[in-house]
Formats: sequence, C-alpha cells, structure tokens
Amino acid sequence: MDSDQLNPGNGENRTVGTKPVDREAVKRLPVIDISAFVENGPETARAETAMALREACINTGFFYISGHGISVGELDRCVELSHRFFELPADIKMAYCAKSMAEPGYIRVGGVNPENADAKTTDLKERFSMDRGAGPAAGSAAGGAHWPSETVLPRFSQFLLSHLNKRYELTGALCRAFACSLFLPENFFDRYFENTAHASLLNYYPLLDEAALANNQWSFAPHTDYGAFTILSQDATGGLQVRNFAGEWIEVPPIEGTFVINIGDLMSRWTNDLYTSNLHRARNVSGVARVSIPFFVTPHPDAIIECLETCTNTDQPPRYPAVRCGDYIRQLVARSNATGKPGISERTSERLDT
Repeated sequence: MDSDQLNPGNGENRTVGTKPVDREAVKRLPVIDISAFVENGPETARAETAMALREACINTGFFYISGHGISVGELDRCVELSHRFFELPADIKMAYCAKSMAEPGYIRVGGVNPENADAKTTDLKERFSMDRGAGPAAGSAAGGAHWPSETVLPRFSQFLLSHLNKRYELTGALCRAFACSLFLPENFFDRYFENTAHASLLNYYPLLDEAALANNQWSFAPHTDYGAFTILSQDATGGLQVRNFAGEWIEVPPIEGTFVINIGDLMSRWTNDLYTSNLHRARNVSGVARVSIPFFVTPHPDAIIECLETCTNTDQPPRYPAVRCGDYIRQLVARSNATGKPGISERTSERLDT
C-alpha cells in the first residue's frame, strides 16, 4: 500500500499526502475467518484475511473471528464453569480473593479494595483473574491464580489452564495476521509476545436495572483495553457495545463459535492511531447473569512500544513518545484499583468527553 494512505487518527478523518483515508461508521462488525493463519494457508488467502483485518481495525478496532480451531463445546464449558464459581457462597469466593489487580484471584464488586474506591458508582461486576504463567512451565497452577481446590470445584483449574494455553496458541496466528496487515514480516511481533503470561478474566455481571444505568452505573463502564489486543468470548446473553466512528453505540451480539477481537491502547500507539483502540462498555439488562471471558494479549513488560515504520511518514510523524509496556499497564491498573472502574488513559478520557 502507498505510504500516502497511512494513518487516519482515532476519532477523526484525515487526509495524508493527497489521498483521504476515512473511517466508516459501521452498524455491525465483520466476521473474519482467521483459518488461513491458524492453518498456515496459501499466501493469497493470508493476504486477503489480513486486508479484511486491516479494514476492521481502521473502522472500529473490533471484529469477530471464526476458523480459530476452538470448539463451541469448549467455549460453552468455560461459561458453565464461570457460573459455577460465581454462584458459590460469598465466604468461599473470598477465600480466593486477590489483593491487587496485578494478582490473580477473585475480585468482588467494587474492585480489590471496594471500601477505598473513590468512584461514586462502581461497576456491577465480579471477576476471577488468572494467567497461564510464562516460559516452559506455562500452565502450571502454581502462582497462576488463587484456584479453588478440587473439592470445591472439580477440574476447574485444570480445564481453564488448558483452555488459556489454546488462546495463547491463537495469539501467534493473530500476531502474524496483524503483522501482514501492517506490511511487516509475519514474524515481526513474535519477539514481543514470547514467554509472556497474558492475563485473562472470568467476568460475571449480575442483573443491572435501568435505574442503575440512570445513575451512571454500568456492568462495565466505557473504557479502552490497555494492551495490544484482546480475545473475548461471551455467553449468549449479550450486552457488549462499541462506539462507532459517528459516536453511536452499536451492539456486539454473541455469534456462536466466534471470538470478538479488539485493539488495545498499545497497538494503537504502535500504529500511530491507524488502528483504533476503541471505547466499549457492557450493560446487562437481560434479566439473567452474564459471563464474558477476555484474554488480554500484552507485550513483555520490558518491551518498548514506539511507532512502526510502516505507520509514519514525513507528513505524519509519530504521535506518541516511546513507552515501556510494563510502565503503561501499571499506571492504568493502579487507577482501576483506586476507583473500582477501568483505568482510563488521558487519550481515552478526552474521547469520553466528546
């Protein structure tokens, strides 16, 4: 692609060189078959997939993927086990409580320190934080979460650790697709993500009534994700919304057998805002509890994130200074701990006001 076509900004149409590049105010998200990268398909198929991914990342930074190789039955089992954990008595769940968002374990409504949260209304959600570990021993239960014992929830940790490893394998295919979509070597991102833990959450959203929404309480308040990208599965309930280019909140309904992929802040910085780290939120007014399971793909904490050479030219210099991944994530996690709501970057805060 000609370098004149680079870089529409987040929330703006821009003319770069002599050619305009516009974001489309989509009403529904595309479903992209990622199997060409999962199965190392023909180069033409991979290129076609990468260009579909590029378009979605420019328009909203959100899309569904199919052809990922993880069965519907396995995704349903994740939801079932999530309900089994969150429906345990409160005192049992508290035995597995996390002391900070950086520590795996149970997180009650209001966050890790709800009595200290300074937000007027905290999000109405419970969470169970976990990671797959890192390095050759990835997937061992030690240190990966405050896992319930086998007597409390049989096969809970065993199944979920195995599942997280499958999502980790999927990140490799997606990283290759992202690299191809940015006209980089397919292995470009490999060094940033090797032997990283990649945190994951079980999110549980009790019923939220309309009165709570009127008081500005959400199941999950509007926010952007922090890392490179997120691999999200959700149950059949619905309630996820994303803001399109026109400023409209559109539904992201569940589609059986798919994941929802969304761009995070660090990928947006990498691409000079070509790819959108977009605002999204959750509101569960379905009448039943809802479950979603995000898997956050984040570079190694020591990785330096700076504008990619394919995302800048003389007319469009880098918009952000280089940043160390761990420092960026840590400051947003600290804000989340303090408020009981998502940590919000300055850039995201600006967009919430528009």
